[in-house]
Amino acid sequence: MLFASEAEAQAVTGTVTSAEGEPLIGVSITVPGQTGGTVTDLDGSYRLSVPPDETLVFSYTGYRRVEVAVNNRSQIDVTMETDVALLDEVVVVGYGTQRKEDLTGAVSVVNAEELTKQASNDVTQMLQGRVAGVSITSDGQPGAAPNVRIRGVSTFGLGAGAEPLYVVDGFPLAGGIRDINPNDIESIQILKDATSGAIYGNRAANGVVIITTKSGKRKTGFNVDFSAYAGRQTVPQRLPVLDRVGYQTISNELLTNGGQAAVPGNDPASPSFIDNIDTDWQDAGYKDGSIQNYNLGLTGGTELLNYFVSLDYLDNRGTLVGSGPDYKRYSARVNSEINLGKVRIGENIYAMRSDENPLFYNGAFTLFIPGGRPTLVNDLLQAIPTIPVEDPSREGGFGGADAVIHQSITLNVPGFNTLVTNSSKVNRLLANVYGELDLAKSLTFKTSLQYDNTDISDELFAPQYDLGYFFPRPLAELQVGDRSSNSFLVENTLTYKNVIGKHDLTVLAGQSFQEFNFRQFTAIGSGLEKPYIRSLSNASTFSVTDNQQPATLASFLGRVAYAYDDTYLLTFNIRRDGSSRFREEDRFAIFPSIGLGWKLHKTFALPETITSLKLRGGYGELGNQEIGNFRYQATINRAIPYEYSTGRVFGAATTILVDPAITWETRVTRSVGLDLELLDGQVEFTAEYYSNTSKDVLIDLPIPLSNGSLAGLTTNAGSIENSGIELSGNWRPTIGNVRLSIAPNFYTVKNKVLEIGTLDLISGAGSRTEVGEPIGQHYGWVYEGIFQSAQEIAEAPFQNANTAPGDIRFADLTGDGVVNDEDRQYLGSGMPTYYYGLNLVAEYRSFDFTVFGQGSGGNLINSNLYRGLMPTSGYTNWHEDILNRWTPTNTNTDIPRVVINDPNNNQRDSNRPGWLQSGDYFRINTVSLGYTFAGDLLRRANMQSARIYVTLQNVHTFAAYKGYNPDFQAGILNPGFDFGTFPRPKTTMLGVQLKF
Repeated sequence: MLFASEAEAQAVTGTVTSAEGEPLIGVSITVPGQTGGTVTDLDGSYRLSVPPDETLVFSYTGYRRVEVAVNNRSQIDVTMETDVALLDEVVVVGYGTQRKEDLTGAVSVVNAEELTKQASNDVTQMLQGRVAGVSITSDGQPGAAPNVRIRGVSTFGLGAGAEPLYVVDGFPLAGGIRDINPNDIESIQILKDATSGAIYGNRAANGVVIITTKSGKRKTGFNVDFSAYAGRQTVPQRLPVLDRVGYQTISNELLTNGGQAAVPGNDPASPSFIDNIDTDWQDAGYKDGSIQNYNLGLTGGTELLNYFVSLDYLDNRGTLVGSGPDYKRYSARVNSEINLGKVRIGENIYAMRSDENPLFYNGAFTLFIPGGRPTLVNDLLQAIPTIPVEDPSREGGFGGADAVIHQSITLNVPGFNTLVTNSSKVNRLLANVYGELDLAKSLTFKTSLQYDNTDISDELFAPQYDLGYFFPRPLAELQVGDRSSNSFLVENTLTYKNVIGKHDLTVLAGQSFQEFNFRQFTAIGSGLEKPYIRSLSNASTFSVTDNQQPATLASFLGRVAYAYDDTYLLTFNIRRDGSSRFREEDRFAIFPSIGLGWKLHKTFALPETITSLKLRGGYGELGNQEIGNFRYQATINRAIPYEYSTGRVFGAATTILVDPAITWETRVTRSVGLDLELLDGQVEFTAEYYSNTSKDVLIDLPIPLSNGSLAGLTTNAGSIENSGIELSGNWRPTIGNVRLSIAPNFYTVKNKVLEIGTLDLISGAGSRTEVGEPIGQHYGWVYEGIFQSAQEIAEAPFQNANTAPGDIRFADLTGDGVVNDEDRQYLGSGMPTYYYGLNLVAEYRSFDFTVFGQGSGGNLINSNLYRGLMPTSGYTNWHEDILNRWTPTNTNTDIPRVVINDPNNNQRDSNRPGWLQSGDYFRINTVSLGYTFAGDLLRRANMQSARIYVTLQNVHTFAAYKGYNPDFQAGILNPGFDFGTFPRPKTTMLGVQLKF
């Protein structure tokens, strides 16, 4: 085929093959902006005439588009790779695979390639906003593990876990997947209902995330992939707090209003008045962080062997001055498989080492800082500006508040975070060895042996220091610990697959046994002397604790997947589980599910634009056994002192009463969905309605102390319902030379508590959980304005004997003339009621551009950070909003007066302006621009491809929230309470991806 005159064109020939080396038939080959072209023949060969300075475009359904510059060459051979976003023919489900079009359950597939455009230590953070039905909240500090919720919160969190089950290469992991290298991941599937997840039975109540790592391809030779990125991270927000003059003005005013003298350091008439220090704690406490990652992957395959080897290094340094937070990880992986025809033997081995300096010290605030303190971020912002960052006269060299001059409980965060060091070193080995044997044409046996071992060494050290009033440390202290956990899993499965006429049948039967062991040693020593040698042998006193926790799971599982005439679908799963976490009589449970599907396009004559249309639905049960071990056994203290006339003796007594019959939490799922494809797969759309009910939810019932128990009685007595809709789609149009992919998703969650046993409610931080309402609704008084005069106070319902003009007027909802506890009401949801995300990818010639954003809304946030900066009483610093407080000359305001001791309790839980803020937000998470090189330069370097890119992360958040992260991590019973999370950094990074 000619694209120009014979004088201008030259003949170009070549072959087009797949990554597996197979010839591709019918590949379209064109020149941008030109008509005509050609396609490959039965051998994958082609021939055409083209000008020497043009570019050839190779396109083929299910494969990534390839552009190659001719550059006077007469032969151009091309290897095309499958496009997961287009193909998605086969997806991984529990203990096997299924064609996507045959799925009857709620399974979402994530494009792993898109995740590599982000920088993160944890793959679950990369999933935020990408999957309908999955909410992810994370902290901004390096190494922080996110909270993942699939289709709402289904437990009260009083012992049972709320995180999904993670399965990596068939291995159900205990805990999250922070240790897994995201660059190793080939595919991610999320099982959201029992129809898809019941095969995992007892551990699937909160959903299942299946991760498959990369492997080599047969007959592909040796290939090298190298990728790297480096980036700078900054804290994008600076919250407006008061400078010295503003702070001293407000402090003096609140004391004057309370009839007290000014603090000496803030009193211009005092010789101790401070006018030469004005510390900006955000400038002093925040710094530029960094993130860098280097990954080397080796893949290849022969007729008998395929392999994948990777080496990875990640270094993420945080944005807070001091010893942390920082996170560093080294990892190596070897995946290989030997194919001997009817026998296949393989292994997946992953080794990882991480060094972490966490910010939020595990137990440090009780060990090294007195009192119940907020997070370090809150302390940083609340610190008063009249103390210096450094003070050589104090032990440790950092400034602190004076009990007389400042009278402020202010923590010097940069000083504390520099003096106190905290580290966790993790060594983890994850190994899986498997073998498959084809017993007959349709019958395959597989056995797997899997081992997961994690060893963690913790060290927390605080030298002697004096950080001022309330924060002295006269004794140096050291806490060291070792945590060791391992699990061993053996699984055997038998799979039968056969197609007989119009009947397509797959039957799976299997057995699984997993053993867990956990042991933790912790030793605390105090009284170390200078020069500090961090050894407990140098402590004057020390204590040691030892904790051991064994557990086992034993299971039988089965699945039947049946299709008639490629039109009617049936999937049946069943699993019988036994857990050592329950007594023998209640140890075993059965978890079944059934899913039905109907390919409507196979039955009805639909418009040609409709490629496929499938209706599906399912029902099933899932279990949750993620509670502490031995919770069904009473706790006996064998060292209870008893006083008799003859002296003291020690005896035993039950200190924690239990319900010995506690058993599984059970989640019943129901769903119906519609899957639609248009224009030969250019448009995909999925709509689904779900309704899930958790039964026998574990709660802690309060019991009288006279029973001798130091804790509540844990028992199965709760029930929670979650329901909603999920919508997701993908549109892949081509406009001229621009190829687009537009993938939105949207979903809702309606949460409702159906039962709390004998309790009427459960109280949280400014919230309540009550039957008939969502978990953790905000609860408090209703704001009605500001009192302007004594007459208004006298005519209003009684609030407090010391209420004065400038105080908040709260509503008397009962109408009894008194504002008291009975006048509180529900003030709004603490949980978002809807979530959404949008991923846009555009490709033009060698350029690619990505924008990804996500958000949520329908909730209110009770911000401990903002409320801590807006006290109407106290001595810490304030938010600039306090400058608009009520005064006799500033009465047109909704911010009450400032007065010591806050006699009207204006700071109580209420809906006063600022106390409950809108949680609605939209964040532009990622903006990425890349360029892929082609031509002679790559050929001379023996390279397949080379791409460079620049990426911005956490670009901007559109929100009214006056805190850092509107999608903060929260407790289950306090979903709307932001205790103070670390600010999510803005990242600017440059990266490169090379293929040899």
